[in-house]
Amino acid sequence: MRQATRALGWATTILWIAVAVFMGTCLYSAMEVVKANMGSTLLGVPAFSSSNGAATVSIPFYLSNTGFYDISDLNISTRITESTGKEVSSAQTQVALIAAGDHIEDTHNISIGLAQILSENLTYLLFNSGNFSVEFLVGLRFAYIFPFQLSVDTIMPWGAPFSNLSIGEPTFDLDNRNVTIPYSFRNDSPYFDITGTVRGSIYDRERILVGSGLTVLDAGSNEPFAGTLGIQISPTADLPGLVEMGRIRLRFETAGFSFDEEISWGGTPD
Repeated sequence: MRQATRALGWATTILWIAVAVFMGTCLYSAMEVVKANMGSTLLGVPAFSSSNGAATVSIPFYLSNTGFYDISDLNISTRITESTGKEVSSAQTQVALIAAGDHIEDTHNISIGLAQILSENLTYLLFNSGNFSVEFLVGLRFAYIFPFQLSVDTIMPWGAPFSNLSIGEPTFDLDNRNVTIPYSFRNDSPYFDITGTVRGSIYDRERILVGSGLTVLDAGSNEPFAGTLGIQISPTADLPGLVEMGRIRLRFETAGFSFDEEISWGGTPD
């Protein structure tokens, strides 16, 4: 009985020594990983690209595992929200394993698209500039056991692509029954140009369609834009009444998104 007790004591001591050695080597390895990556740039310089009304930020990253144990479940996630906390975009990049003595080079991509903004009922962002909140989270497991997590909160500017969208005073040609309507806005987005078409549909005070026209749209990033719509009015429409009061529905169409905006003149039609 005394020998069994002594053996159990020795086993317990050896177990604790093994645990202490494991913990010590884990701590040493973690410090070595930190030291190895402090001299290099963990996150590279972000690169921006845009296409079809969507902007993508690509962030290269590098991690060298110089420790004794594997790094697993590396997860880099980004979440972008607008002023009320509603999500504008999110992205994740996952690396299952970085073996001891190995390294990883990859890129974390996150996109903000106007089509996505419209689908999330955030149309006001087309016309109002401001700031987005950005939550950047990095998590991993060291030696398959010990979790590590780092969170950074920051902000990014948002420039509205259709800031101050408005129409000018309509010009009516009563003899030829047509109207010319100037419209303008500023593309405050630093990320993408706006290229496509604008269709203008005119409605009278009874909300009856009385004419429509189409023109091209090409608004560069961070630039003002001004254009005109020439519209032929239906021969049955009340043209003098339209001079006093009317409404135009502008439909913007690009390869990546489309939306409608209504603007009235001479008061609000019934």
